[in-house]
Parts: sequence; C-alpha cells; structure tokens
Amino acid sequence: MICVLALVVFGILGIFSIRYRVIAKEALDCVFRRVTLRKCESGLDKRLKAQITGKLMRKNKKLGKIIYKNFEIISWFFTILLILSIIGATNGVYNFVAYGNCNGKGSEEFCIFDPLGTGTRGHNVTEACSISGDVHDLPLLKPYIHSSPIYGALDSEVVIVEFGCYSCPYTREAEPVMKQIREEYKDRYVFVFKHFPIETHNQSYESAIAAECARKQGMFWEYHEALFAHGPRHSDQDILQIAQTLQLNIDDFTQCYNNQETKDLVDADIQEGRRVGIYGTPTVFVNDDYLVGPQSFRKYKSLIRKKG
Repeated sequence: MICVLALVVFGILGIFSIRYRVIAKEALDCVFRRVTLRKCESGLDKRLKAQITGKLMRKNKKLGKIIYKNFEIISWFFTILLILSIIGATNGVYNFVAYGNCNGKGSEEFCIFDPLGTGTRGHNVTEACSISGDVHDLPLLKPYIHSSPIYGALDSEVVIVEFGCYSCPYTREAEPVMKQIREEYKDRYVFVFKHFPIETHNQSYESAIAAECARKQGMFWEYHEALFAHGPRHSDQDILQIAQTLQLNIDDFTQCYNNQETKDLVDADIQEGRRVGIYGTPTVFVNDDYLVGPQSFRKYKSLIRKKG
C-alpha cells in the first residue's frame, strides 16, 4: 500500500519537479501491478520501506524496528486515511455546489472552499441597473408586501421579494434564476414582484403598467415572463402584441393600458422601493436579507435555506 501513498505524494510533487514525476510513474506501475495481483517489479515499495525505516532507526532504533516490522499495517492505515480524506473532500465540494456550504445542508460553519462566507452571506452586490449611477452595499429596510403580485404559498414565513425593472438588462439576466426559484419553492415560500422602473430606461414604466393590466385578467406572471423573453426594449406595439399572444381580452387590456388604470399600483411599488432604499435592480430580499444584481441559484438557495 506504500505505492498508493507514493503515487499521491509524488504525483503532486511531480507537478513542480521532473525528478518526482519519474518516481510517480514508477509508483503508478507498482499500484497497477498490485491491483492485478502481481508483484511490484521495480522494487519501489521495498526501497521506500528501507529509506523510511532507515532514517527512523538513526533517530530512534527501537521505533524504527517497530515500524519496519509493522510497515504493511501502517501503510494500510495511512492508505485508508487518504481514501477517507478524498471522500470527505469530494463530499465537501458536492455540498458547496449544492448548498453553498461544504459542511452540508443547513450549516453555517466555516467552509474551506468559501473562507469569506460569500456563498451564505446576503449582502452581496454584483452589477445592477442603478438609479444614482453607483451601486453601494448599503443596509436596506425590509419591504412590505402590500398589494403586489404574489406567487406561491401565501401563508409562508419566508417571503422573497424582487424589485425589478423590465427594461433593465440585469433584471432580465436574473429572470431565469428568479423563475427557477418560483417554481422550486412555490409550495413552501411566497415570491413577490415589485415594480421599480428606472427612469432613464425607455418604456420601463409603461411595461410595468402593462404587466399590472395583464394582472387584472389573472395573467400577471405569464405577461411578466413574456416581457423578459421579448427583450429589454418594449414599444407600445410590443406591449400590445404580447397581450395578443397571451390571448388576453385586447379591448380591456388596451383600455387599461391607454388610460393607465394601474398607475397607482406601479407608483405604490416605486414609493415602497424608495422607502426601503433600493438603489439598483434587481434587488431581491429573502425576509430581511438581500442580494443586489444577478446572482447564482446556489447563492439564493443558500440564503433561502438559512431563512427557512
């Protein structure tokens, strides 16, 4: 079993030195022969045994004899320890990818793959459509739901609230992950969308009014997704075409849109966003914690799990 340890150790050292690559190659051949029930012809195992025990005997003769006599058992012990370490490391990588922490679901302990805790911390900021030109990681207030569109379990203690702009490319980039969150957690948590159109974005305000008009016909989320699928720019013709594609009552929709009958709902969301302190879209809250800008599903999953 000493050849297995030698293969791992000298394989790593071989990355930096040609000298060790030769030994690693010899160890590989030795391991292959032992696996196929053949003897190691190079004698690497015997050389390593002699070198290791020889050095120990020069320092402690009694200890060296004990290790020499039980060398095979000791080699098995360290080989098993190595295998368990590899299994543990692999499990840690899996947990980190799946749950955002290498210690497993629900854990908030230190993770070697994420020493700064960015996988489970809520105040992470990436690029976003900013209302002021700059995006800062500032503390935000927890939003209220009010009369905003809701998706999922209404009685949930975990509330996910997104402030978004239909003309913001970053909100659009985040939408596939937001949709994945809605579909995966609809039976356990509630997802809320709040309109926060950026004033400098063309038709962002009008798109929000149109989405609320579709909501009056019970088709908010279908229209919401269609707006993002269409692209960041929405002309009046595009807004009407989406309504026709979704087979909404066009007369009612057109009247609602032209008369801005849902203006108060959109304005209420904007005022709520200002009260909370929104400075860029998308901003997504999970109860009182939040993320700004497009984020990975893994990061949201970790934050949602912490709250739930």
